[in-house]
Amino acid sequence: MGEAVERKKYFYRILAFTRLGGEVALIDKSDPAETIPLESWLGTVISLADGQHSIEELIDYLRGQYGSNVPAELERTVESVIERLIESQALMLSDESNVLPYHLSKPLEELDPNEAKLSMAEGGYPSMD
Repeated sequence: MGEAVERKKYFYRILAFTRLGGEVALIDKSDPAETIPLESWLGTVISLADGQHSIEELIDYLRGQYGSNVPAELERTVESVIERLIESQALMLSDESNVLPYHLSKPLEELDPNEAKLSMAEGGYPSMD
């Protein structure tokens, strides 16, 4: 594993995603009709990667979800997940918060289809027509 993740950095998704079927999946940038299903932890981080929160805030939020039963390896797991998502080019880090483009702002099924298509085209996705 590489260097430790800098927890003060903001994390944000750089691929569109969906929650159809109850699981988080990435939209394949080379073929938007294809989705890439994610393991539970990866899906959780992608769905929370709005560019408005730091990694430290993510860890605090997840810790709060467990109440008094916080997994011993929570921090290491989150850092590992973030590293994997960066390596797979689904996530990036920044020193400052980011406002995501429309097509990355929410799961695809929650967006206006026409506006999402335009935003995806501007973001480098091929046409879905």
